[in-house]
Amino acid sequence: MIAVGAQKSWKLGIEGEDLNGVIYALDFLKDVNLGKTVTLGERVAIIGGGNVAVDAARTALRLGAKKVSILYRRSRAEMPAFSAEAEAAENEGIEFQFLVAPKKILGENGKVTALECVRMKLGEPDESGRRRPIPVEGSEFTINLDAVIPAIGEAPDISLLPDGVKT
Repeated sequence: MIAVGAQKSWKLGIEGEDLNGVIYALDFLKDVNLGKTVTLGERVAIIGGGNVAVDAARTALRLGAKKVSILYRRSRAEMPAFSAEAEAAENEGIEFQFLVAPKKILGENGKVTALECVRMKLGEPDESGRRRPIPVEGSEFTINLDAVIPAIGEAPDISLLPDGVKT
């Protein structure tokens, strides 16, 4: 058995994900913990609703970001983060926007400037048992930002395995 851990961030799969100012939560938290200099700017959005998203938001605030928002595509009731952690983040000044999903990361000169989002509504439960988020047509809006931190899930990085190893 090889246990490599889940240190690879899931991608959003949206336009603009390659812009300067997009830093995946696991990379962000690792860099901060290793003492590397991480520059985010004043306005930061974290995409996701789990514990990693909350950790990233609280860390961004402590690094000096003036406005930190967590955007989550479901409601607070479906949010997987520990409720005590989310409440502590809120008490620190982190804004939560529920029923919101990113559509496109906007930028100028290769740098993040904004995030285009769409409002969501909840449909029937999906395979996770939580109600499926469904985009609300015509509800798009834009948030001006300096950095986007995706925190939508983790996966194992199995690139260290030689070709032909069955997983």
